[in-house]
Amino acid sequence: MTLLMRALDAAFGHPRGVAGRLGGSIMALGNREQERAAIADAELSSGEIALVVGHGPGVGVALAVTAVSPGGHVIGVDPSAVMRTMAAERCAGAIQTGDVELRAGSAENTGCADGSVDAAISVNNVMLWNRCAGFAELHRVLQPGGRLVVTVHRHVLGVEPATLRDEAEAAGFVDVQLTLRERRGNSPAVELIAFRA
Repeated sequence: MTLLMRALDAAFGHPRGVAGRLGGSIMALGNREQERAAIADAELSSGEIALVVGHGPGVGVALAVTAVSPGGHVIGVDPSAVMRTMAAERCAGAIQTGDVELRAGSAENTGCADGSVDAAISVNNVMLWNRCAGFAELHRVLQPGGRLVVTVHRHVLGVEPATLRDEAEAAGFVDVQLTLRERRGNSPAVELIAFRA
């Protein structure tokens, strides 16, 4: 791995150290529009339980907790200690009231019980998954009728967008919708919305 690739991985791929905090700050700004769109697509409502996978610096977690309040709960999972720290700083008040819980985890290992969440949301994280295992895990933790929203920059996806639809359907998701949303100043956003039957 070249020095540049190692630096990018430390900032964005597997955030750690000072580079991870810098990467998290860039993510918080650069992904804000995508985070808002994902929360809107999830159609969260008060009292629901939302799972945010690979939450990064916590922008989506903060938006989700507002959407499920009052009475809802947001669980954020991320394998990066740096990202969990940044998200905890951003969501300190909601953590203190018990409305947000952040923990180590990933799409493949959320630590959630079967059928325990209403919606699962992932922004610019699916390219880091073992996707078949991740889709299977998210299908497991969603309650019947639960929603899955996955969005990712097209240029970092690494596979044809249709592959996401095929893998979601193979995991048991139904009514899978896949769209490509054009954006100014960035590659299109690949957006997948699916449901547990």
